[in-house]
Amino acid sequence: MIRQHVVRGLSAPVAVGLLLLFGCSGKGDIIPMNLTSKVGKDVGGSVQAVKAMPGPRVTVIPFEDARADRAKVGSRTSMWGGETDFNVSSGSAGEETAQAFADYLKRKGWQAQYAKAIQAVENGPDIVLSGKILELAVDAKRGFLLTDIEAKTKLVIQAKNREDESSIVRTDAHSGNHDNVFWFDPQDGEDILAEVLEKNFERFVVNTRFEDRSIRFR
Repeated sequence: MIRQHVVRGLSAPVAVGLLLLFGCSGKGDIIPMNLTSKVGKDVGGSVQAVKAMPGPRVTVIPFEDARADRAKVGSRTSMWGGETDFNVSSGSAGEETAQAFADYLKRKGWQAQYAKAIQAVENGPDIVLSGKILELAVDAKRGFLLTDIEAKTKLVIQAKNREDESSIVRTDAHSGNHDNVFWFDPQDGEDILAEVLEKNFERFVVNTRFEDRSIRFR
């Protein structure tokens, strides 16, 4: 959850001290960013179990990252021009996005799993989901004690049916923001980026349906 607070009663020396302590970031600093959503996890950190519904077996494979800078997923800037980059913790936004998609589908009851590649086996998945990352970024702009955070995503999601070799493709773009965040923490950026990513996943799910062992648009 994004932590938002109202700042009251701070004296000028205290405010200046806080700014000097937390407001400056040097260029070249890097903070790892995890794209996997915290939604659906209990206090212990484990994914809450959801009974899989009857339906096709779905495998999600890594997305293609079509961005110019594949390592970076945003930055934090200060009032004085200092900048800290957010980089994907695993080094692969395509893999983490696919993993997040598979986790989301499992929470929705799909028989879904993540795999780095699809092997040509007789009992393979009924549907293979893949995609392309066109935009994926979270930017935090620090002002006087407070930070505004904005996240943007644009994904192409493709589903290929094994039964008849047909496929469907959908492109969605979403954004979100949290303003006036006090005591900004990198997890704040992770949370809003995960929320926006899941909007893309949600739009794909609500606009598709299963037909026997295949997936079609509604």
